[in-house]
Amino acid sequence: MSSPAPKSPEQSEKSKKYDRQLRLWGDHGQKVLENAKVCLINATALGTEILKSIVLPGIGSFTIVDGEKVTDEDIGTNFFIESDSIGMSRAQVTTQNLLELNPDVRGDYIDESVDHVMAHSQDFFDTFSVNFNATV
Repeated sequence: MSSPAPKSPEQSEKSKKYDRQLRLWGDHGQKVLENAKVCLINATALGTEILKSIVLPGIGSFTIVDGEKVTDEDIGTNFFIESDSIGMSRAQVTTQNLLELNPDVRGDYIDESVDHVMAHSQDFFDTFSVNFNATV
């Protein structure tokens, strides 16, 4: 009997990092997740929690579209926003903090309202695997 080919160091590290989910959905499921592009409209507490849940297992990339600035209300409800961020772009702050969770994930933000984005590029959202709007 021949033994399986040794895994490359990169594959070994990835296998260790994502071991539990690889057992759940296998290599194919992980590859689908790693190739997915997700767009979050409005970086609310709900939206960033949902995004966190797919950043940790290794989503390919995400983009946050949110033209709002961080307010006092965000501080008490959104885990990814701290008090020193008041007045800053909510999209930028949450993107930076979400990216700290997993260095394998790419993230971007657009500091504009969804209406502004749609007015300038109606097919913008067609480039994503999944789009979701979190207005709560």
